[in-house]
Amino acid sequence: MVTYAESHDEERIMYKNLTFGNSTNAAHNVKNLQIALSRTEAMMPFLLLIPGPKMLWEFGELGYDKSIFMCEDGTVPQPYGTDNCKLAPKPPLWNYYSDAARKKIFTVVSGLNALRKAKPNAFLSNAISGNLGSTLLKFLIINHPDLSVVAMANFDVTAQNITVTFPSAGTWTNYFTQATYSATGAAQTINLQPGEYRVYVNQSNCTTAAPSATTPVVYCQGANANVLTASGSGLLWYTTATGGTGSSTAPAPSTANVGNTSYYVSQTVGGCEGPRTEIVVTVSGLPSAPTATTTINYCLGDAATALNATGSNLLWFTTATGGTGTSTAPTPATTSVGSTIYYVSQTANGCESPRTAITVNVTATPTAPTATSPINYCQNATATPLIATGSNLLWYANATGGTGSSTAPIPSTATVGSVSYYVSQTQSCGESPRTEIVVVTNAIPSAPAVTANYSYCQNVAATVLTATGSNLLWYTSASGGQSSATPPTPLTNTAGSTNYYVSQTVNGCESPRAMITVSVNAAPSAPNVTSTISYCQNATATPLIATGSNLLWYANATGGTGSATAPTPSTANLGNTNYYVSQTANGCESPRAMITVTINAAPAAPAVTAEITYCQNATATPLTANGNSLLWYLVPTGGTGSFTAPTPSTTTAGVTMYFVSQFNNCGESPRATITVTINATPASPSGLTVTNITATSATLSWTGSTGSFYYVQYKESTSSSWVTAASAITITTLDISNLLMGKTYDWRVSANCDNTNSGNYAASQFGTSSRNNQITNIKNGIGIKISPNPVMGSNAIIDYSVSENGKVEIAVVNSVGQVVKKLEQANRTAGQYSFTITNQLDNLASGAYYLKLTQNKKHNSILFVKVP
Repeated sequence: MVTYAESHDEERIMYKNLTFGNSTNAAHNVKNLQIALSRTEAMMPFLLLIPGPKMLWEFGELGYDKSIFMCEDGTVPQPYGTDNCKLAPKPPLWNYYSDAARKKIFTVVSGLNALRKAKPNAFLSNAISGNLGSTLLKFLIINHPDLSVVAMANFDVTAQNITVTFPSAGTWTNYFTQATYSATGAAQTINLQPGEYRVYVNQSNCTTAAPSATTPVVYCQGANANVLTASGSGLLWYTTATGGTGSSTAPAPSTANVGNTSYYVSQTVGGCEGPRTEIVVTVSGLPSAPTATTTINYCLGDAATALNATGSNLLWFTTATGGTGTSTAPTPATTSVGSTIYYVSQTANGCESPRTAITVNVTATPTAPTATSPINYCQNATATPLIATGSNLLWYANATGGTGSSTAPIPSTATVGSVSYYVSQTQSCGESPRTEIVVVTNAIPSAPAVTANYSYCQNVAATVLTATGSNLLWYTSASGGQSSATPPTPLTNTAGSTNYYVSQTVNGCESPRAMITVSVNAAPSAPNVTSTISYCQNATATPLIATGSNLLWYANATGGTGSATAPTPSTANLGNTNYYVSQTANGCESPRAMITVTINAAPAAPAVTAEITYCQNATATPLTANGNSLLWYLVPTGGTGSFTAPTPSTTTAGVTMYFVSQFNNCGESPRATITVTINATPASPSGLTVTNITATSATLSWTGSTGSFYYVQYKESTSSSWVTAASAITITTLDISNLLMGKTYDWRVSANCDNTNSGNYAASQFGTSSRNNQITNIKNGIGIKISPNPVMGSNAIIDYSVSENGKVEIAVVNSVGQVVKKLEQANRTAGQYSFTITNQLDNLASGAYYLKLTQNKKHNSILFVKVP
């Protein structure tokens, strides 16, 4: 008999792990790919160590995770278990071989097969025991003279203790890690982490040799180290001689610190890991840089000597890094001026030191120093000592001869004219030529010519100040302060006097400042006026008046030409007209005062709602209108108006007219008309009938009068609570649904003259149809039906039929194929059955579900909808 973990006709283990796996422990979530692969790895000992031939299905040794139900386009039909694509081709995934976690499953399978080949008799016997049942803690024991094996695994998602009795006392070896375990021969408890497995054998079958490697490996401190290498297969690298977790990635040694570091490497052949080879990496310290005179000076054309430094195995370079060193010390060239840097290192114990830099400076006979010339001063200005750029400066009064002074002279500015000064510099290679510095003393110019006084009215726009001169500078103070080359525009918003100052500059010398005084005269206030004047249309108006001096009258708030004659307003047209007036004092005109003249007309009729309707005997409210000083009448003309709005009477059907006016200082308006209509209460509906009755719906009809508004209610005859099916409708037919089958219902309808319910009902009664147990949904010899559908609340009846004998399971399945409620499990013979559910669906949300029946691996399902 061939055994297998998954067959051609079953779902793939890895797909089930990733889709339905236990995810309650975030640290060991079976839906995580790496966790799912490790659990598939843990399964392999319990498949391959059991005696007999084995079968692995399509890439099972690499954790194949495509669903058996997957279609060629990569989708999995829903609900889960739909087998339309079960026979569709499934793709080979050769890229699995590059995934380390998948390849590890392959290595475990290979190692277990190697063990079976090495000890075939142990796997052809029936000397096997253990616990392979439904528990999540499993162990397997093979007790054979050739080889005894104890395999154990924890398939829970949390750490667990497993109790195992080894066949014999002594040292047992973990087949995959070579770790040993001391067995007593009695029951022993071993703690296993979630997903952990172990395979112990009672004899070491590992003959794998240690890999070969070069040791020691020597580096200089700070050098770039290469990745360590060794000869062997399935190499694992460690940082300790024993224990620890090996890495398949070879380490690159650190050369940051001087000293020795040991690395270890093993090889694995046929799933068996051999002993470890030690590789010692030695990091040697760098020697210090050689000592040397770091700065050497020559004059241009001097005879130079070869450079020298103190150290061993010297190497000379022309760059700070890189390049090829020479053991011959260079002799500097002095044929051109400038600086050249040479570098030298020493070597000890095969390690080269940092480089020492030696700077060689070649200096020419010095050039004349640089200086600014000419230097300009204004007459009698304070001068500062002269300056020049150079070394060891000497100052002279003449271009040649004389004795130089190291103290820079301070020029005199008492006399207008030019004076020359001279300066040289000296270095180790001699004195330079002299540089001439010319100092020019310029005369002070006179103050610029200005108009000394300006006068403005307050808030009148001023013009920019002017002066006659060169390079003018403007100030706000007689001395000091910040200057501006932009002439100011005086401000006139405040009455008073302000002084402005201006200078001119000639040949860099600024003149004394000239003063300009700007006087701003205050503007008078606006004249006093009566700001609002009213007339009735076509009344006789008088000329406008204002209190002030030298009045000017305008038609606009600004601009225009004023008139000394006061205007007389026109009253011919309704509306507002603005007039403006100013006064003048000290030549300054005041702001303008505004006078608004309003021309009023006799009032219009107030605005009203012309038509108002009430039902007979309804409660009316007082009439309303939009207007001022309203007067209410019962006649269109004549009579005496009332300030109190009337409240219409609704006791008698008919039409009544009311009238309203408004008044103001110019008289009373025409009257507006309000028509109040009282509609009679309609008769109660008659001819109540019910048609189109089903188990869950019905059509209600009645006879009414045109223009009526209807309210419709219904309830189960045993209930005291009415359900409103419609409010204020004008039709006489209504469909109702969501009824319960086989129930008696009361219903009633009222007729109203508007959308307010009078509560005057006509009533009747009807009953819904009983259940139909005929089943039409039959597949695989299985029929199933749920009534009613949709299911309201939690009450329903399930009818089903089976054509075979066997256990029947009926469950509710959601849209993704998950079982959310089991309704029945019972052994049935062929035939038709039914049962009632009352509250089993209470905890299900509203929505679409499948009712699924399974018997003898055959199933059928039906879609139903649950509503509140």
